[in-house]
Amino acid sequence: MLSQVIRDYVRARHTKVRYERLRQAESHLYRCAEILGDRPIGGYRPDDIRALLSALRNRYALSASTVNGHLGSLSALFNWAIADPHYGLERNPCNGCRLPDESVVAELRQQSADKPFSPEQLKTFFESEAARTGVDTAYKYWIPLIQLYTGARIGEICQLTPGDIVRLPGGIPAFRLVAANARLSGMRKLRLVPVHPRLIALGLLEHAEHLRGRDTLWPGLNIPRLGSKGQNFGMWLNRHLNMLGLKREGRRSDVFRATFQAYLRRAGVAEFYIQALLGLTGRGAGCGSVKPLWETHPDVLLAELARLDYGIEHGAPPVSPVK
Repeated sequence: MLSQVIRDYVRARHTKVRYERLRQAESHLYRCAEILGDRPIGGYRPDDIRALLSALRNRYALSASTVNGHLGSLSALFNWAIADPHYGLERNPCNGCRLPDESVVAELRQQSADKPFSPEQLKTFFESEAARTGVDTAYKYWIPLIQLYTGARIGEICQLTPGDIVRLPGGIPAFRLVAANARLSGMRKLRLVPVHPRLIALGLLEHAEHLRGRDTLWPGLNIPRLGSKGQNFGMWLNRHLNMLGLKREGRRSDVFRATFQAYLRRAGVAEFYIQALLGLTGRGAGCGSVKPLWETHPDVLLAELARLDYGIEHGAPPVSPVK
């Protein structure tokens, strides 16, 4: 069965491939198995693989490059099984199955020029009746808002716990954010970002306090053990953007991060403060021997962050009973 071959493959590769890459491949493979169905490994045909690609692209709203990444992981598994006579596999059904290169190129071109949301698009997402109808849980309400007001990546936000709302010197509440991929070049593994006054006014601190002692800020959100911590939420957000007519080709679920950065610039915030908030290398980021701004001047960092004003109204969070 495919699931058993996946387990064999992961065991065989764990000393030969970097841990993060193997975990990502394992996540890809189990998602493929879920869509394809768990069958004997010799029972898959190219038509099954093409149906898989269609499901990943359309039902799961994954990008072209991410879909091809899943296909690459699955193809590597089949090639590995072909090389082992134990599995009796003679052909790789993934051969010849791939999203067209022009789809990926067009997507990458779009991403390189990924535009932030306009004020009208922000109003559609946060103020429209259709948008609010689709936001029926606390995590669907808070995660986009936190990204909008911190610039954090979705994976960083999804793994937050109540204990990650901390106090900076002067009693300033802040998010303790850990980069989902500590190997990212030029990015701090850990950073603290002040909580924007708008989030406080909407009741975020009360939400966190109500969940004190729990292991997550987001009850009900399924966070993958393997792979990207934000992939499940990202898929919901992509579908939500589609429903609102805001999901264009190549637009990623981290679009609020791009929006955060752009609107800080429009507000006249200096670039090194923006870099500090985003956790990027630079004079304001506090890398190397230089202490970070959130440690040395948290009041200044908060003052710069508070200049961010999108001019939109946010409804009250949904009432989600905590079990």
